[in-house]
Amino acid sequence: MDVQALFDTGDYNAVIKQLKNSEPRPILAFAYQKNKEWEKAMDIWTLLIAKYPDAAEYYVERGVCKFNLRFKYAIQDFDQAIEMEPDNAYYYSCRAYIRDKTGNTEGSVDDYTKALELDPEDAIILNNLGLAEQKLGFTAKARERFKYSDDLLGVKTIDSREPEEYKKLTPTPPQKTTLWREFKKMLTKDGFKVFWKELKG
Repeated sequence: MDVQALFDTGDYNAVIKQLKNSEPRPILAFAYQKNKEWEKAMDIWTLLIAKYPDAAEYYVERGVCKFNLRFKYAIQDFDQAIEMEPDNAYYYSCRAYIRDKTGNTEGSVDDYTKALELDPEDAIILNNLGLAEQKLGFTAKARERFKYSDDLLGVKTIDSREPEEYKKLTPTPPQKTTLWREFKKMLTKDGFKVFWKELKG
């Protein structure tokens, strides 16, 4: 079976077996990543970068491996990719995600904001920007992001209703649950998985 077909069916071990002794190829690195063999994947990306130094996406993928290996300077590969392709919204979103996960929420907001400037209709960027802003205490702004993100995704929430619809509701005391936040986390997690998958084709 063709290695791409093997990859598409999820047989990553078969892909690795076929390609591990051949010339480095992106699909081999992705197979290692799917198996969470981050160090082996990182080594493949490093070889590919040496061969194709202008391939910004290879720096991003190596950065993902470094992040998962908890390398202190993983962010540098994302910096390099953005320097090479400064109009790529996806790269800013990737770096924003890494910044947020490493405690630099302010930097994350900056990157998500830039990504949104480049791709203003991306619901996942909007949602993630809202989450980062919420962490910093910008609750009203975050809710606006969530509402617009929901509208783009076709998700109907109480925030999506028109003012007249609010009047028809029976007043109820504010709920002190975290269902809204949990829903947002789920949406973000799923959305970000799709986000990574799209780059890899």
